Amino acid sequence: MSLLGERERDAVASVWEHLAHDVGVRLDVGPVATPVALLAAGGREIDTNAEARALVEELCALSDRVTLELFEHQEAGAYPSLTVGAGLRYVGLPWGYELASVVQAVAVAGADGPALSEPSLERLGAIERPVSIDVFVTPT
Repeated sequence: MSLLGERERDAVASVWEHLAHDVGVRLDVGPVATPVALLAAGGREIDTNAEARALVEELCALSDRVTLELFEHQEAGAYPSLTVGAGLRYVGLPWGYELASVVQAVAVAGADGPALSEPSLERLGAIERPVSIDVFVTPT
């Protein structure tokens, strides 16, 4: 059973058809350190690891330039965890608006050049220490 409709699959494929470089996607699954019961419409509980795996496998199959590596862990952690390219990391199930963010992350990682303007690249080049940026989203 497909998680994405034909329209969604076509939209993703059209965004990814212009990838200039191969993009690696890593999916880590395992026991969740802080379990949260997610319920779908109708009251069924969602296995976020299985749902993320099915979704990411379906997405990655839409382009020959996007490859998936799956890692299954035994120890509890922040799972599912999705890493795109060299370091964009998404923790959780990427549904809704977050799915669009993952699709765009792959597009940017596979682009032929930087997505930032020259002044932005210069300002980033002036940073003298490692920086980590965390962005948090909540389902609405």
